[in-house]
Formats: sequence, structure tokens, C-alpha cells
Amino acid sequence: MLKKHVIEYILSVLRSNTDLLENELKSINEEKNSISKSSAGDKHETSRALMQSEFDKINNNYQSQLNHLKVIESLDMSDKPKIGLGSLVETDSSILFIGIGLGIHQIGNKKVMIVSKASPIGKQLEGKKEGDYILLNNNKEKIIRIS
Repeated sequence: MLKKHVIEYILSVLRSNTDLLENELKSINEEKNSISKSSAGDKHETSRALMQSEFDKINNNYQSQLNHLKVIESLDMSDKPKIGLGSLVETDSSILFIGIGLGIHQIGNKKVMIVSKASPIGKQLEGKKEGDYILLNNNKEKIIRIS
């Protein structure tokens, strides 16, 4: 049940981020298109170039968020015996979700570390099974449950 809540939480965060970025992109586009060309042509071109640079930066972030959203939406929800993408891992003292790197979040009454499969901890967890040990924050922790 916790796994479903974690995935719903991540989807909510990503959708919120994409909505904010999409609104920002629209705003920049409107502002860029409304700049009237004054007699100081260089100033106009410089302003537009700066806005285009900001637009490109935000658009890259937006595309990245959309890609993360696709990854999370396509996760296989079934339980597996070994840790991989989409696994919720419970250890002696931690709960980790292998998906995208979002850090530690309070989900319900639990703190969940949401990590990328490519992160150091994600790489360490890959392929582990219940009963195996990992090193987390210099502490040896036993994997109790994988869902």
C-alpha cells in the first residue's frame, strides 16, 4: 500500500512541476513576443536573446520533468524478489524508493528517500534481495522488505 502512495506522491510532484514550468514558458514567450523594437535595436536583440536563453533553460527542465513523468507512469507495480526500478525498499531504519532522484520526502507518516537508479545508493541497491545488507550513511542496514 505504501508503494502506491509513494508513486502517487511522485506523480503529483512531477505534474505540479510540469504545470509550473509550462506556465513559465508561456509567460516568457508572451513577454518575448510583446517586446517592441525600439530605436535601440541592439538593446532589443539583447533582451530577446536573454529571454530565449532563459526559455531554453526552462524548456530543458520541462522536458526532463516530462521524461521523469513517463518513467514513473510506466513503472511495473508488481512485487519482485530483487531490487530494481520501481522497488520500494524497507531496511532496519529507512524506506527507499528506486525511481528518480527527489531526495527525502514525508509521505503520510513515513520518511521516504526517493532515489535514482543511477545514484550511488541506487547502484548499491540494484539486484539486492530481502535479507541482504547495504551501507547507508555509514550504517549497515538489513533489507527487510521489497515491494
